[in-house]
Amino acid sequence: MSFELYCPNKMNGIEKKMRQRCRTPVSLRNMVPRWRFLSIWLGLRWAKNIPRQKKANILAISVIGIGIMTIIIGLSTGNGLQLEIEKKIERFHGTYQIRPYQTRLEGNLPPFSTTQLSLDSSDFIEFLDKKFDYHLASWKMGIITFADQLEGGRLFGFEAIPESILSVPFKGKVPDWSKNSNSVWISDEMARKIGATAGDEIQMHFSRGNRLSPSIRYLKISGIFESSISEWEDPLVICSLEIIQSLNKWESNQTQSILLYQKKNRFLNEEIELNNFLPIEFQAFSSKEDFPQFYQWIKLFDNNTYLLGAILIIVASFNSVIVIFIRIIEKKSSISILRAIGMNKPSLYAAFMSLFSPSILTGLGFGNLLAFIFLFSQSQFGWIPLDPKTYYIDKVPISWPWIDFLAANLLIFLALTFTTLITSTILSKIHPSRVLQSQ
Repeated sequence: MSFELYCPNKMNGIEKKMRQRCRTPVSLRNMVPRWRFLSIWLGLRWAKNIPRQKKANILAISVIGIGIMTIIIGLSTGNGLQLEIEKKIERFHGTYQIRPYQTRLEGNLPPFSTTQLSLDSSDFIEFLDKKFDYHLASWKMGIITFADQLEGGRLFGFEAIPESILSVPFKGKVPDWSKNSNSVWISDEMARKIGATAGDEIQMHFSRGNRLSPSIRYLKISGIFESSISEWEDPLVICSLEIIQSLNKWESNQTQSILLYQKKNRFLNEEIELNNFLPIEFQAFSSKEDFPQFYQWIKLFDNNTYLLGAILIIVASFNSVIVIFIRIIEKKSSISILRAIGMNKPSLYAAFMSLFSPSILTGLGFGNLLAFIFLFSQSQFGWIPLDPKTYYIDKVPISWPWIDFLAANLLIFLALTFTTLITSTILSKIHPSRVLQSQ
């Protein structure tokens, strides 16, 4: 819609120029972008010229900053704890275990021959070499005796020592697993219980089925490793796979499990791919399936983190609403005048967002900065300790899930933006004449 302003016929030179301008059609639609630029300018002016609201503004920035800081720290430490426990489980257990279908780690499992698997398939070997380090592994329950001390233990045999185990802190020497070797590693907790040290010789007694007398194996402690997950690692006696094969009178190609250690980051479908290569009577078991109690315990931390994050978002949004009401009420006369001269609601929304966006963005930036300072210092110095008996680690772990950080910032920004728009919509419905009459 356009209109032409009326101009008299008799005009001087200046009036003729004005008439030409008056004849220029003016479109109300063309005014919308101008209103929006004006609204942004007004919003920024309002943000600078409210000295009485500085305390409220600082409060809003602080609440938003503390909220996002707490969420980021919670996400980082929660993910870090999960990753650290997974690493500790997988260093002895592997990322996956290939075993006969419907078997569990409890007790002594029946052996199988590697020829039963598709290890002769070139595609399977290529797949394994690309993503995993794999080792044959077996175990046997027994009784450890040393200096009149008896403790239950699990003799855990590897074809070769995995790199993840060699990275565990230990005292002594790396065991020599040449033929007919009796060198073993035991945990520091087991060594403490039986009073043994590196270089000592222990005995392990094993059941021989229906026979009354057990079989005995003399083992020399070459090293003592530092255990963290007591339920799993304390009873372990690390040895050569050959020892278990000889105790059980197995063939050299027989084992109870094949451990697969992840080379790089996890892929989404690698477990499905593994099972596609395996015969129907075998399955790849993940650590989550074998040790669900640990992961259920970890999930409690995740739930608490998300709950705390939701509460903080609500608190930050509520505080923002209060500040918005205060500032909009203070500017209600200016808003009424702008509405009276034709400013539309989208332009008013743009003005409100220009007014409050600096506070929101400043709060988010402040909170992110504090969170990253805390996380970096903790990752470098580890100045916040944890009880290893309760948490399986000695300090608060840190991870950097950048996608989660970005999602948290975006969620808070959208929540605060939504509350701003809702509040603006409610207050913009007040008719300008009622406000102007009250002035």
